[in-house]
Amino acid sequence: MSLSDMIMCVFLTTLAASYGWGMRGSLIGGEKGAMLPGALIGLVLGWFSGYGFVSVAAAGLMGMTFGGTETYGETIGFVLHRGREDYNPVRGYIGLAFKGALWFAVCGAFLGISFSYAVYNNSEIFLFCLLIPVMQIVGQLIFNRPYNPEKNKFPKIYFSKTRREEWGGNLLMLIALAIFATVKKDYFTLILIAGGFIFGAIGWLVAMRAYVAAVFPLKNGKYLFGKLYHKGLVDGWKLMEFILGAFGGFGLSLTYCLGYGYVKIYKDRASLDGPKGIYDESLQDWIPVILVACVIGIVAVNLISFICDKKGKEVNSYILDHIERPFYNVIPMMFVLAGEAGKFVTVFMLVFVVVIKLIFDRFKKVNLISILIGGTVCVATYMLIVYNIRGDSAFFAVVLAGTIPYIVGEIIWILSKQGRHGKSLKEAVTKTPFATVFPTFVIMSLMIIILSVKIFNV
Repeated sequence: MSLSDMIMCVFLTTLAASYGWGMRGSLIGGEKGAMLPGALIGLVLGWFSGYGFVSVAAAGLMGMTFGGTETYGETIGFVLHRGREDYNPVRGYIGLAFKGALWFAVCGAFLGISFSYAVYNNSEIFLFCLLIPVMQIVGQLIFNRPYNPEKNKFPKIYFSKTRREEWGGNLLMLIALAIFATVKKDYFTLILIAGGFIFGAIGWLVAMRAYVAAVFPLKNGKYLFGKLYHKGLVDGWKLMEFILGAFGGFGLSLTYCLGYGYVKIYKDRASLDGPKGIYDESLQDWIPVILVACVIGIVAVNLISFICDKKGKEVNSYILDHIERPFYNVIPMMFVLAGEAGKFVTVFMLVFVVVIKLIFDRFKKVNLISILIGGTVCVATYMLIVYNIRGDSAFFAVVLAGTIPYIVGEIIWILSKQGRHGKSLKEAVTKTPFATVFPTFVIMSLMIIILSVKIFNV
């Protein structure tokens, strides 16, 4: 890998991850929102490998979802709540660094395996994926219990004030991934795990320091962004997310470049061993069926939650989350790591989660019109994938899917009454952080699209 390729790889990954992470916290939060930065990171790294870039993008998309279970709002509160009883910056910074380390390390592990698939066989991949939900639950039982807010019972290692934490599942899974890679002598995956762990931790520390600097006066009494802050145009939270994403993307791409020699070895080995076994004629037709089944599962869970909310019935979101998650990470991951399901997963999921978010969460209008519009968008996207996306066009399709629907979603939201939060459209666009954040999204997305066209000739 030449020095110029390394520089471009690191730069583009850093840019894409910064944009993706910032957008994640804007339009879609949690696990589904984390798909965007993960997919963009995997897409760029996969492209520079010279093979399998859509599968790597899919692995990044799903690998980043696991960290989305790590609640961090109250952890940030320990740093920001100066003068309040829960102010504990040391606890806050340690918690954020730890969660950031797990988040990016787990994603790095799955990215690494997607490159070094020649080291593993299909039965090993399938077995490990099937054990992921078990590891998640066991890890939470070990590290995140007891949890009973009513009786004031919380885990000994606890980085929140009242919220349920689930990082124990990621910790146990990361340990298992590291052991799995070590046994298989997959040193490249271990390198990416280390890169994600180190830069995920550093990234959140730096990002949080930037957040503090943006919202609190400096030693001279002035504010870092001066007039912009006093006009209400500075979003410290968004600044934090941009920086965190940039560090995570930088770390994973840097360690990818440092370990590139292994990528070449695995690529040569794969060319000798032939294509991945799962993607043969007997199973090829099942991949779209599996994707449709996952879509039905996700819609069903969201519909149950929506109906219960409308009827005023309490719903156990913890149980519903655990039922839903395998449909958008574990099950597709099995077919992506062991087969060639990446092209069916990446573009579709990036569009699908936007549609789900707008219908069930942002607007909460599940009616015939919303179903027809959302369904049409999803079906059209799926048909586009099946019949038109091939080779280099798949790269550009992922870029467009990760930018245009999200930008349009933000526009639709700010045009709605809910998105303006009682403000007029003019006030919402000019006198809130939207005035500075949205143009940043547009500029970054345009840079990603233009660079994709210019550099990769797609």
